[in-house]
Amino acid sequence: MSKQLIRVYHNLDFEDVRAHTLEYGVLSGICSKCKHLNVRLEDIGCPQCGTSFKYIAFQSVREHLPKLLRISQERSGVQFIDYQDFKRIEGEQKARSILG
Repeated sequence: MSKQLIRVYHNLDFEDVRAHTLEYGVLSGICSKCKHLNVRLEDIGCPQCGTSFKYIAFQSVREHLPKLLRISQERSGVQFIDYQDFKRIEGEQKARSILG
């Protein structure tokens, strides 16, 4: 049996996702809860606010595919979410809060 990564869509509570996501860019990450910068991919929680990372959103999945594969083996509890979906929903919620 060959295991491969494949995208699966789930209905998730976005407030929980927003509070527990590591947004990972080119060289480092950002805690989505407190916006702390320079979070390492190896961190299981935010060094500033202490929130645990249940989700990771890579800005460029193709660029970080080897890291994604390694993390999926090392940390079975973490889920990978689509960065564009995350930012789109975050922006929609921010607009609703401003515009009512």
